[in-house]
Amino acid sequence: MRFAFGRWVVAVAVGAVLAGLCPPVGRADSQLAFRAPQVQAGGGAAQAEPPNYVPGKVQLFEAHWQGLDGRLMTEELRRKLQFPQGVQGILVGEVTLNAAAAGILAGDIIIKVDEGTVATIEDFQRQTRLVKDRQQARLTFLRKGKQAEAGGGVTLSQLTVVLRGSPDLGFAQVEGAPMIVPGAERPHPYRGPCTNCHPVGRGFELTPDPDLITLPPPPITAEKASGGMRPHEDKGPCEACHVIVNPTPGRPPY
Repeated sequence: MRFAFGRWVVAVAVGAVLAGLCPPVGRADSQLAFRAPQVQAGGGAAQAEPPNYVPGKVQLFEAHWQGLDGRLMTEELRRKLQFPQGVQGILVGEVTLNAAAAGILAGDIIIKVDEGTVATIEDFQRQTRLVKDRQQARLTFLRKGKQAEAGGGVTLSQLTVVLRGSPDLGFAQVEGAPMIVPGAERPHPYRGPCTNCHPVGRGFELTPDPDLITLPPPPITAEKASGGMRPHEDKGPCEACHVIVNPTPGRPPY
């Protein structure tokens, strides 16, 4: 899913799963680590790499519930998105499904689930667990109005909507920040040690991203190419992208 602040796919629960599948290798602390297979073409020894490192505890980064993706509103996000200082809650980054039907929008900040106050990702999951078997619950959130003239600040409206499940609401699923490879450059301001948020290693994220793969255009007949029967806007001569089959007699194939 695409999130306004990036795509994150590594579940926080991965530590618990790996604990059952991969035995620890010499970690005396509470951190879980396992050795990824080292394989090199030709049967030679691969260059030594540290084992994949999965922290035993990480800061939760993102939550998903009934079609909304949310992340913790931090001081860094407040400055970047020009929210008033001191605002707390779950910043909604993307909305689909039941959350969209309820009227929630990207940029809203969830502050309550029913009467339960939400200030952290942990709060959000905890409060959604209390309503997981119900068919509906109230969500209270802050919505930023139009920014006033320079120096005038922004206005926040508090709104409450009813979120309905299909048929029940279930509870929010949470994730940590995505895996990073050893030695990776930090793409954001310093937020403390990398392992406070990220597992370090390889194999936790599908690469390449299938959504970024462009399949080659299919072959088309000379009749379609010469007749201009394209299913898309004009992108230039057909032979620039397509193999032309059954070419016109006397004309060399492309």
